[in-house]
Amino acid sequence: MTRRIVVRIFLLLALIAVPLTIYVAPGVAATIYRVILLLAPIWLPLALVALAIPLWFTFVRSQYVSSIPYTVIELKPGPETAKSAHAMEIVFYALYYRTTISLASAVLLGQVRLPWSFEVYAHKGIVRFFVYLPTAHRAAVEARIRAEYPDVDIDEARDYSRELAFDPFSMRLDMREYSLSKPDPYPIKTYVAYEEEKNPRFMFNEFLEGLVSLGEHEHLFLSWIVMPHQRERRKWWQTPVDMLHADAESEITKIVGAHGNLHELSSNKQVLVAAIEKALQKPSFDCGVRALYIAHRKEFNENRVNVLDTLLEQFNDPELNAFASYDPREQVGWPLSEAFIAAPILSMNYLMNLYRRRAFFNPPYYGRSFVLNTEELATVFHLPHIAHASPLAKGSGVHLEPPENLPV
Repeated sequence: MTRRIVVRIFLLLALIAVPLTIYVAPGVAATIYRVILLLAPIWLPLALVALAIPLWFTFVRSQYVSSIPYTVIELKPGPETAKSAHAMEIVFYALYYRTTISLASAVLLGQVRLPWSFEVYAHKGIVRFFVYLPTAHRAAVEARIRAEYPDVDIDEARDYSRELAFDPFSMRLDMREYSLSKPDPYPIKTYVAYEEEKNPRFMFNEFLEGLVSLGEHEHLFLSWIVMPHQRERRKWWQTPVDMLHADAESEITKIVGAHGNLHELSSNKQVLVAAIEKALQKPSFDCGVRALYIAHRKEFNENRVNVLDTLLEQFNDPELNAFASYDPREQVGWPLSEAFIAAPILSMNYLMNLYRRRAFFNPPYYGRSFVLNTEELATVFHLPHIAHASPLAKGSGVHLEPPENLPV
């Protein structure tokens, strides 16, 4: 928001200064503009290069990503699904891999790491689970999920976000994305800690049960967009540096002090340092998360929009880390941001297309990504154990429907 205000003020001053200078001191204005014109062979090529480089990366990366076929599969938990999220952690652990992309492929072909998306769709009291993934990875992902969830039902499905015919004139939507309130090395509280409490809690089940109250004309989409975290370059000409470990070392130094003694710290700080070091021992994923609420205008509930800001609040821990929401329109630069303010319908269409394209790490949109390891990621997404008394039992997919052509 501050950046937008600065841009507006700068443009306004430029529009006022040019005619005012010409009117007040035409001779001085002519001299200034003549010097600018004479220096054009110096500043114009630099300006064009500065403009062309990001445009080139946007073009080649968009072409590369759009050439990759994606598939949507639906996961239906079975009656024997375990309560613990440990099975999903093993799935994520097995799906972690490293991708080697040469500098030439990245610059000339726009090759990038491909993300997956683990999703929740809530509508009319029913909660469903989907995975949006490159078609080439489907067999491997299904095999890993079936290995840990033997009774899961996996079906290829149509993209539910595209099946919903969104009409900005008769419907409304709002979207939030989430980042971590502290630097990446600080972990969130995981399912292991919750299950070791005196009264074990299954936080993801509790989170899902809060979504079953949606009405007939209300829809909530939640998408965890992830790709394996790996060494990254700070500069193109430098050796790749593992930024997560470097940042963790920096944060631990801040807690302990440059010449501090770990054993002299308070018990809370010792636990915090131990949690940071433990989190580094497991594979990590770059993550982005967004939630989208859609309803017909008459049924649009403003309270639901307020809930979006605190949707992931129950996973927060004041001592470790927490999720903080932000409006994705804040990531959009000028002049598109001004168009959204003037025409909210354009804004809603843009947000809907962002969700449908799962755009987060590559053009046309870059969100505020963060890092979670396999244990943390399994905490916020896994197939839940659904008890008969649970609100999730309605339409949960625990009991498979018989085929339509079954003889009677």
